[in-house]
Amino acid sequence: MIYRQTWKVYLYFIPIALFILLIYIYPLGNAFTLSFWNKVLTRPGQDRFIGFDNYIRLFTKEPLFLKTLWNGFIFTFLSVVFEYLFGLVIALILSSKFVKMKNASKALLMLPWAVPIAINSMMWRFLLAPNFGFLSQTLHAMGIPGMLQANWFGDINTAMPAVILINVWRSFPFYTITLTAGLSVIPRELYEAAEADGASGWQRFWNITLPGIKNTSAVIIIFHIIWTFSNFDVIYLLTGGGPLNSTDVLPTLLYRQAFSNFNMGYASTMGIFVFIVLMIIAGPLYNRFVMRED
Repeated sequence: MIYRQTWKVYLYFIPIALFILLIYIYPLGNAFTLSFWNKVLTRPGQDRFIGFDNYIRLFTKEPLFLKTLWNGFIFTFLSVVFEYLFGLVIALILSSKFVKMKNASKALLMLPWAVPIAINSMMWRFLLAPNFGFLSQTLHAMGIPGMLQANWFGDINTAMPAVILINVWRSFPFYTITLTAGLSVIPRELYEAAEADGASGWQRFWNITLPGIKNTSAVIIIFHIIWTFSNFDVIYLLTGGGPLNSTDVLPTLLYRQAFSNFNMGYASTMGIFVFIVLMIIAGPLYNRFVMRED
């Protein structure tokens, strides 16, 4: 009887298992297979197996490989760091007893994250447009020289910082809401006992708050590393990888190979490489900070 009930429980997992197989496993397996083939959509019927040639080409002959890989690391690292810092600071403010209308404040904070990225990108391109952009006009009115003609997305020195800033602005509300939830489960008695023992605000933060949200922080940081390193839409909509490939990352390079050059085999190789890099980075972090705590 118990055996039959156990099997009934497993039957409930079949739909989600099929969903995962269809949405994740099959595309990944298909991309892995394509990475060993020379498959160009503009040359139908000429597909051929080439082994590791696509990987050799990516690592030794692709002129933008190292640049896009480095840009991806910079974009991911700075985005995640500043998203977490801003999210944590605002979460601490919202969790304090001095803030009123907390629910309304949280709802307003979610707007940058809830608005579709296409609308966000159009808005920021207008705000940062040279000559007539609102931000350019404002900085010019404040007496900062050269701001009116500043081409934030067209200058190799400002394009990546501008993209990172916009990505941080868009993503930090998710950190804020998640960290606020983590802060809410820390027992208040710990703070009261520490305060009674004469602990300073910094000591309470370092010894109670940070350990209390360690698991929450680890999960959102790991997932945002994955989402940011594989991010395509923000960079593509804002700069397209320019100027002079200064904001180009592997996902945008992959997109051009797949949908401009129609080289699906080579694009699949890039996709598999991105997957491997993320597994190398996120796997040990997840095992170290999440699995061991469980």
